[in-house]
Amino acid sequence: MNTLKAKINKYLNKNCIFIFAVITFLIMLNRVPFWDESHAFSIARLDLKEIFYLTRIEGHTFLWYLLIKPFSSLNLYPWSMWIINWLFCLGAIFVLWKKAPFSPIAKALMTFSTPFLYYFAPVARCYSIGIFLLFLICALYKYRFKKPFLFSSLIIICANTSILAAFGVFYIGLIYVYDLILKIKKKTFSLKKFYSVIAIFLTGSLVMILQFIGARKPIIDDRQAVWDVLSRASVLPWAENIFPFVLHLICSIGFYYFAFLTYKNSKRAFFFISGVYLSLTYLFLMIYQGSHWNYYFYYIYFIVLFWLFKKQILKNKFSKILFITILFLFIFPKAVLESGKMDLIYASKSKLIAKEISQNKTLKNSKLYTLEWWSDLSPGAIVYLEKEKIYIYDWHNRKTTSFESIKDIFKMEKELIDFDDFYQNMDKNGYLLSMGIMFEQNFVNMLVMPQQNGDYIFKTDKKSYLLKMIIKPEKTDLAVFKISEI
Repeated sequence: MNTLKAKINKYLNKNCIFIFAVITFLIMLNRVPFWDESHAFSIARLDLKEIFYLTRIEGHTFLWYLLIKPFSSLNLYPWSMWIINWLFCLGAIFVLWKKAPFSPIAKALMTFSTPFLYYFAPVARCYSIGIFLLFLICALYKYRFKKPFLFSSLIIICANTSILAAFGVFYIGLIYVYDLILKIKKKTFSLKKFYSVIAIFLTGSLVMILQFIGARKPIIDDRQAVWDVLSRASVLPWAENIFPFVLHLICSIGFYYFAFLTYKNSKRAFFFISGVYLSLTYLFLMIYQGSHWNYYFYYIYFIVLFWLFKKQILKNKFSKILFITILFLFIFPKAVLESGKMDLIYASKSKLIAKEISQNKTLKNSKLYTLEWWSDLSPGAIVYLEKEKIYIYDWHNRKTTSFESIKDIFKMEKELIDFDDFYQNMDKNGYLLSMGIMFEQNFVNMLVMPQQNGDYIFKTDKKSYLLKMIIKPEKTDLAVFKISEI
């Protein structure tokens, strides 16, 4: 039995990183960019000052945009950002296998979990770089007193990758400062080095504060029912799957049990995980609803907790079995089941419609208008097109504005659009790039009547309009329309 276990462990240690790299690269090859990816790439096309300014409104820190900016000017979309993200995620997995104090079985379950395999590796967001730095910080944790400048610098860099990563390093940083103070009292750490660490933290904190001064109001202004929001902000990525109650029951028991163990055996561990989880839950409950990929950070910090405080928590056989059981449950392939749906709804063949626009002689030399404030799908096509031809209707100031003035669009609150006003301000030789299903959500004082041929008839209080469909690729709601009065 021991021989078989040794062989399995040897195989996992030798091959898991390579297998993960191959699988995630193939997944990446067979998907289309999501709205968030095209959104980030479009922002990266702006100048650095505008990018830094937009962080207070857009909701993400600037570091990811800074990394992909050189490639945005070369229009290497989406492969440049995909490869960068994939390498960071691969780096996180490499650090996990080489430095984490887990068994090969536990590492394999983490590696091939839904968050890593189907989201963090193939989907180019700001999260993989944050996880990579989080794991580096965990690997360096035992050397934090020997390498204080490196350790504190990594904390600050990690904090500037995303708000979700910032929560974790904030509490790690507080624990670190507390430990340094204890060591100074014992005269085992240099006061000069301590001041340098504090200076690094203060500088990094200032950068964060400058990015979010004057941030927009909470998105959930209507304060949804508490239980509904808490359900969405669950610690489980499979909350809406086929056996939600059973899985929630198992994991809830596990999390509460481990919370008790951290409180009993390590006050630092309890401070870390309770602080991070409460911060995440407050974010999702009061400020931003989030989606399942945001909730995956509950899982990431579950790993970080045991990486930093494993010896204090996993002391008996039951806790070890429960730990492995929770890791196993995160293998549940929700992302696989929904991948086709996500590609259709969330990406909507954006590259295909952009290609058809570029190949259409009339559209190629015409202005394209989008109506929605970076709507669910329009940016997915916009990012493939020349920015000089994209115009966006600024309903706040009642005018059309070019892509270069996109920062002004970000300033606005979401409002319904007066279609009569939009039509008067657009170039009559221009075309509308939009979703049919978005019309009723974006306009005021009108009656929308879809026609069998894909056209739309709009009736406002003043006039009637025909939206004639010019281009609509199969299996998408995104289309190009020509507008005329009738």
